[in-house]
Amino acid sequence: MTGRHVSRSPEETRRLAAAFVRSLEGGAVVRLFGDLGAGKTCFVQGMAEALGWEGAVTSPTYALVREYETEPPLVHADLYRLMDPEGVWELELEEAMDAGALVAVEWSERAPRFWPSDAWEVCFSASSEAMERREITIERGGSDV
Repeated sequence: MTGRHVSRSPEETRRLAAAFVRSLEGGAVVRLFGDLGAGKTCFVQGMAEALGWEGAVTSPTYALVREYETEPPLVHADLYRLMDPEGVWELELEEAMDAGALVAVEWSERAPRFWPSDAWEVCFSASSEAMERREITIERGGSDV
């Protein structure tokens, strides 16, 4: 599942996420990188749908964390409004990982030293060719993007 992928629509992004999440084990961390509107939340929607979630999935920008009762559980965090990197400890994400939840994190670069070295990195970049086209790169581990 690693490598560069092209999505031409939100539906394609959700399908890619669905295929990706099926390859993960509980406790995995998925760090999502990209500008506002790049497709990060859409990707998490596809993950949640593939895990059996039938409700809405929205970015937890103000709540910072939402948990979806899927199998395994999916924890979706958005650190965009996190002012202090040390505040990430209060969100109990480490406990979620230890309990076997999948943790998907938007704006994880706001707390760069918190994440395990084997975390997945999903990077979104808009194409200059078309408004809906996104290049999505999926890699395991590595340094901050």
